[in-house]
Amino acid sequence: MLTHHSQRISRQLLFRATMVAACAALSCGVGLAADTVSLAFHEKDRSYDVEGSFDVEARTSVVWDVLTGYEQLPKFVGNLKRSHVEEDLGPYHFLLEQEFEGGFLFITKRVRVLLDVHETWYQTILFEDIDHKDFGFYEGSWELRPGSDKGLKVIYSLKARQNFDAPFAGDFTRGGIKDLLESVRREILRRQAKKATEEVRPLTSTSTPVLESRY
Repeated sequence: MLTHHSQRISRQLLFRATMVAACAALSCGVGLAADTVSLAFHEKDRSYDVEGSFDVEARTSVVWDVLTGYEQLPKFVGNLKRSHVEEDLGPYHFLLEQEFEGGFLFITKRVRVLLDVHETWYQTILFEDIDHKDFGFYEGSWELRPGSDKGLKVIYSLKARQNFDAPFAGDFTRGGIKDLLESVRREILRRQAKKATEEVRPLTSTSTPVLESRY
C-alpha cells in the first residue's frame, strides 16, 4: 500500500505529465506537421525571423489558386478569422486585411494586419503591414520554386516585431505559422486530387462503349 507521502509524489508526477501533454497538444497543431513542414524560427525581444517550407506534388496553378484565394483562407486555416481584400491598387497590387486569433490555455489574443500585397504571377507574393497597430513591422513573402522531385517547393518567410505583451506569444506564433503551412499544404493536396478526379471523369462518359469485366 502506498504511503501518504508516496501518493502525494505520484499525484505531482501525474500532474506534471498531464501538463506536458497539454502543452504539446495546444501548441497550435505542430504534432504531425513536423514530418511534412520545415520551419526555422528565431525569437528575440518580441521580434521574429521565420522561414518555413514544404514540398508538394501539385500543379503550379493549383498552388497559386490556394495561396491567392485570400477570402477563402479562413475556411481551412484555423487561427485566421478574417481575410478580406480591402482595396485594389493596380494589377497584382492590393490591400489585404487579416485577423488572427490564438492563445494558450485560457488566454486568447486577436491581432490585425493591413497588408500591402504585391504578386508576381506564379512566382512570389510579397506583403507588408502598413497599419502598425499590433506590429512595429510585419513583412514577408510566399515563393514558389521547383521542388527536389517533380513537385514544387513552397517557401514562406516573415520578419515581425510585436507591439503587445502576451503570455507564450512566441510559442503561439511558432505553432500558428506551422499550422498555417500545414493547412495550406493539405488544401493544395485536396484540390489537386479533386482536379485529377474531374479530369479523369469525362473519359467514362464518352460515346465509345465500355465493356464491363465479368470478374
